[in-house]
Amino acid sequence: MDTSGLLIVLAAGTLGSATLLPMKFVKNWPWENTWLIFALFAYLIFPLAVALITIPGLTQLYREAGWGTILLVSLFGLGWGLSLILLGLSVAAVGLAVTNGIILGCSIAIGSLVPLLMIDASSLFTPAGVRILLADGLILAGVAVCARAGYLRDRGEAHEVHLGKAALWGVFLCFIAGLLTPLFNLAFSFGSELIELARQNGAKEEFAVNGVWGLACSIGSLPSIVYCATLLRKNSTWTTYRFPGSGWNVALCVLMGALFIIATVGYGMGALRMGPLGPVIGWPVYISSLIIGNCFWGWLTGEWQNAPTKLIGLMIVGIFLQVAGIVVLSLA
Repeated sequence: MDTSGLLIVLAAGTLGSATLLPMKFVKNWPWENTWLIFALFAYLIFPLAVALITIPGLTQLYREAGWGTILLVSLFGLGWGLSLILLGLSVAAVGLAVTNGIILGCSIAIGSLVPLLMIDASSLFTPAGVRILLADGLILAGVAVCARAGYLRDRGEAHEVHLGKAALWGVFLCFIAGLLTPLFNLAFSFGSELIELARQNGAKEEFAVNGVWGLACSIGSLPSIVYCATLLRKNSTWTTYRFPGSGWNVALCVLMGALFIIATVGYGMGALRMGPLGPVIGWPVYISSLIIGNCFWGWLTGEWQNAPTKLIGLMIVGIFLQVAGIVVLSLA
């Protein structure tokens, strides 16, 4: 395996972990105002722009590809887009820590194992396959430990435990979102025809997957755009865009969109360098680096300043398990 590909994926995930950080500095805007501008740039404008710039004859490429490939990539993109809305609803119901633990855990397992089974199901029982399963297990354990630390921290700050039907509904939404989130990586795996056509049309190797991102992300933007537009109408918050300081807020949303697309393109570049197992090995590494990066940004912005030492230690254990999983994957 190309180690440089692994390093690129790690760097992409670390950068991607900062995607929503600028949202902390958005002032006087409801969530739907912020998310709509972010979604327009992150999931629609930037992915299509990058694909048009880096893939020669992009529209011709889509016409040449089989309808089966276009339909699958589009459906996977739409499912992933729905998961973004469910994630927000899940956070409101059960909190960020529990939501991340369930969704990212499911995402790692499904997003890594399905591409491996696509390549060769019997490879699960080879030494390399066993190492991949072991690494996925370590990363999943690390995700669970970090989620537990975050949950205990949030519970300590709120001085309450969320119980009842609302919590059960939230957990259900988490699992549905967890099933949909890895569809982003499956679009990569099932979009191999688009990647090969991009190469034949003269696209550089490291950018060949951008045609997949352009299609999957643009379709995936629709749920966010429709949902936010519905909330803006329901809450009569369209006029919020006229408030003083809105220009600065738009700039922050554009920055978030730029961070997302740079991280996504970086993941694609790194995974392609890893060869056929790129989506298998690259996805858990990418998700894990997102989580580790989120822990760092949370610590840097003071989210953990009042947490007991034992919870910080628990978070460190979770990070260590994920790093151990990444090391094992590098040997696969």
